[in-house]
Amino acid sequence: MLTSSLRVAPFLFALFRRLLSLFCVLFGVSLITFAMTYFAPGDKAEAIAHARYPDVQAFPPEILEGIREEFSLNEPFFVQFFRWLFRFVQGDFGNSFASNTPVWDIFVGNVTETLSLTTTALLIGLLAAFALSSVAVWRPGSHFDRAAVALASIGAAMPNYWLGLLLILLFAAHLNWLPAYGTGSPQHLVLPAITLAFWITASQTRLLRAFFLEAKSAPFVETLRLRGVSESEIFWRHILRHAAIPALTMIGLDIASLLEGTVIVELTFARGGIGSLLAGSVLSRDYPMILFLVMFSALVYVFINSLIELLQDALDPRISFLKPPKHDRSYEARS
Repeated sequence: MLTSSLRVAPFLFALFRRLLSLFCVLFGVSLITFAMTYFAPGDKAEAIAHARYPDVQAFPPEILEGIREEFSLNEPFFVQFFRWLFRFVQGDFGNSFASNTPVWDIFVGNVTETLSLTTTALLIGLLAAFALSSVAVWRPGSHFDRAAVALASIGAAMPNYWLGLLLILLFAAHLNWLPAYGTGSPQHLVLPAITLAFWITASQTRLLRAFFLEAKSAPFVETLRLRGVSESEIFWRHILRHAAIPALTMIGLDIASLLEGTVIVELTFARGGIGSLLAGSVLSRDYPMILFLVMFSALVYVFINSLIELLQDALDPRISFLKPPKHDRSYEARS
């Protein structure tokens, strides 16, 4: 009983440390983002008035003063910040300046488009990267290996918007196989998903190839060969697990950074989603929407990286919070 509690204690401490770092990061992001919107040039009351009444060019001072009173814009910085943060924690994300609609309702209406795009692109990109790197490592230095490295280098150097425009020019303008922009059908998802997946494939192919080669050259692999273990078993049971530990870190970073690529891709293909919503909110100075989307992105980024760290701990045989150590005689006796 005592040994079980001693084994669980490090796991709980690590979990508490990750949760504490998560709250610290989110608080820092919220403070910096709110400060950027607070000290942004221009009159925020005038921006709200233009968002509500886009056809009006000039507003009398009493209307602007009424908007300042409505949104407490005359209060000091920290009063406004903690008031917004307290409401945000309670689930009150405010209303959009542009449409006076709750921010959450607008977000829910756009998040499905982004989720479908990122999920499809992630599956295609990771499967393609795994296939290319696995075959390339099987025969290092071959023509296929060089072609995979060249493809990854080209993909890393090619911007997403440039690839998207090339795909539109070929498949939409010349061949007329797929729609060039918009949403609403699976055909509209093909070109944006390929554009975003190509970036993931290029990034992960080079990294997975390097991790596979490093694991393949480890001394334990030669020992397994001398024992008569087949090459397929060595790859699937040993090399893959050994390479997955550092690869998970890079995959997690790419997953968390998908929103950046999604913004460019959604704007290129005129799709609805979080990326285009964020770009439109910045242009229209819709501060409640900007604050919510930035906080959402930060939460996703921190959560994915924390999850990747837990998966690394589970895969790494040197780290084992839940398994008893080999020198635990009480465990051996119970076994």
